[in-house]
Amino acid sequence: MALKVESQELNEMEEKDQYGEHHDFITGEKWSTGAKPYKCNQCGEKPFTCQQCGKCFTDKGILKIHMRIHTGEKPFTCQQCGKSFTQEVVLNRHVRIHTGEKPFTCKLCGKSFTEKGHLKVHIRVHTGEKPFTCQQCGKSFIKKANLEDHMRRILCGKSFIQKGHLTGHMRIHSEEKTFTCQQCGKCFTQKGRLENHMRIHTGEKAFTCQQCGKSFIQKGHLKGHMRIHTGEKPFTCTLCGKSHTDKGNLKKHMRIHTGEKAFTCQKCGKSFAQKGNLKRHMSIHNGEKLTPAKKCGKSFSQNRHLKVPMRCHTGEKPLLFI
Repeated sequence: MALKVESQELNEMEEKDQYGEHHDFITGEKWSTGAKPYKCNQCGEKPFTCQQCGKCFTDKGILKIHMRIHTGEKPFTCQQCGKSFTQEVVLNRHVRIHTGEKPFTCKLCGKSFTEKGHLKVHIRVHTGEKPFTCQQCGKSFIKKANLEDHMRRILCGKSFIQKGHLTGHMRIHSEEKTFTCQQCGKCFTQKGRLENHMRIHTGEKAFTCQQCGKSFIQKGHLKGHMRIHTGEKPFTCTLCGKSHTDKGNLKKHMRIHTGEKAFTCQKCGKSFAQKGNLKRHMSIHNGEKLTPAKKCGKSFSQNRHLKVPMRCHTGEKPLLFI
């Protein structure tokens, strides 16, 4: 993933340098290189070649920066957290995480972003543009990542011994759901998934942690839980380096950087980054009180509201006046 990001950034810089302007990545200065910006589209000459991977570049300076991918050299270091980067422009983006600066603002709704690319993607929400189209079914997407996820579901190249197994597997791609839960009506593409789901109704927790005895409905949940004991955090944020035990937590974390608030209240329009926050917010509209006090049974819409009244029962006096 890191190689892909570096490669994309180098390509962007290469395009800019084709027009007779060179950028010094140490001093920040720019000067004329005497380059010839009008290049033949037929031959597309790129005389500077990386000896390690064979990739070609139009500018020697860009090849030099590219070589850092192979050497591992990261000369630009963040003074706040010590993380290093191969390019100054990447360091400058990273520093915004610490400063909170969001210089790229949407002119339509006023929402701000730390990166220009995030703003570009956000604008598509307003324009309705979906530039990434599936060649198999014609469905379009706002983000390239969404198309890639869709493509994995359509054609995955998985093989099976029996035709019946392939038939069952194809329901994942066709989104055909033939197995229905008789208790709640939810449908599934495979019988095994329905059986897993049924444990929610029966309360069966067939997968038990051998270290602490905690049980889970699904094997995947146990696998994620085991990382608490092992300390393994395989899902790492490419922007700040923070690691997470599961993919879902990384996805939630990424919304801090993107500013995305995917969960919107249908009653007042307020948006939230996490589904749990929306659920707590909805209790305000519904008058629902989710958290009961154990001592007296009085309920509150949010857990933080419960904390202060509990002091009546515990006798706790955290505020001391002198």
